[in-house]
This record gives sequence, structure tokens and C-alpha cells, in this order.
Amino acid sequence: MDIIDVDIHLSPEEVQRAYEGVDQVFAVALDGRSLRFPVRILWQFIGHDGIHGRFRIHYSANKQFESVTRLL
Repeated sequence: MDIIDVDIHLSPEEVQRAYEGVDQVFAVALDGRSLRFPVRILWQFIGHDGIHGRFRIHYSANKQFESVTRLL
């Protein structure tokens, strides 16, 4: 399993747009890699102010999503 750490800051409006059809998050990882992933993997972290924090995304050798945890 591989990991990538990323800081995510999505406002409530951005989260609402995700519910309405925008299904991908584009981000730059802490190590500089660019990535795209389904916003639905972050649903469990939605708060009244959107989704904010540093997350560790775990994925398989063939780049399939495994799990996500909040670090900060």
C-alpha cells in the first residue's frame, strides 16, 4: 500500500457543488505530486465549515483507493 499526504480546504459552497455533480478534487500533495481523487472519499469529514485538514490517502499498487485518515 502506498500513501500520499495532502492538505484540503473546501468551503461549504465547494462541498455543495460536489453534491451537485463536481465529483473530483484536484490537489497538490505535500511532496509536490499532483493528484485527482473522488471527493466522496472525504464525506466523512464534512463539518459546518466544509472540509479542512491534512489527510493521508492510502492506495494500492495499481493506484486504487484504499482508505483515508485525517492527520490534522
